[in-house]
Amino acid sequence: MLVYGREPTLVMDYGKHGGFIMERLLEITEKVPQIKEAARRAIRKSQAKLDRKFEGMKTQEFQKGDLVWYFNKPAIMRHDIKF
Repeated sequence: MLVYGREPTLVMDYGKHGGFIMERLLEITEKVPQIKEAARRAIRKSQAKLDRKFEGMKTQEFQKGDLVWYFNKPAIMRHDIKF
């Protein structure tokens, strides 16, 4: 089998690489809180950006009796009916 000069191993192999796997698992589990905090910061940053973007937009309020156009997208996207 051609493996380009490397010894083929599986993740489940605990032979000579068993300690390496455990070290890698410990390294990953130590980084989890840092990754979670980085994700929280990124989420807060994107939420603040969205808040700033939509802060000054005014909403359209309708009164009873106003004429509005109702767009039924699922009906428009159907291909089995003719218009």
